[in-house]
Parts: sequence; C-alpha cells; structure tokens
Amino acid sequence: MTLASDELAVMFERELLGGFNPTRVSRLATRIYQQHGLELTPKMDGIILTLMAMEEGPEFELSETEFLSLIKEVKSL
Repeated sequence: MTLASDELAVMFERELLGGFNPTRVSRLATRIYQQHGLELTPKMDGIILTLMAMEEGPEFELSETEFLSLIKEVKSL
C-alpha cells in the first residue's frame, strides 16, 4: 500500500508546530523513510531523501520557505 501524499504532508506539517528546525525535519524524514520506504512513490522518495540530507551539513539545509514549497509539492502529488 502506497503512503498517501496528503498523509506525508500532514506528518511534516505537524513537525512545524514547534517552529521550523531542519534537524528535526531531517530526523522525521529518516523515520518516515525507515517505516514507509517501500510505500513511497518515486517522487515522494526523492523529496524524503532531500529532507534526510539536511542533517548532513548546512550546505544541504533548506530554508523554511523551500521546505514549505516541498510540502506544497507533496500535496499536489
């Protein structure tokens, strides 16, 4: 069963309730990938991998605006 895009978006939106934190977002992305990796569409997989990479260093971090743009993209899938 494929993880629905709206479910994925809600998971990330919940993470924003405490304010945007790239490390927390990256760790959430890692947990989602571990739990649902086989259920992700190729496009969702690419977005999750992008978010996971944010913990690898500041050069990989997205701004809050870029993150929100990705969540908007997820909702449109």
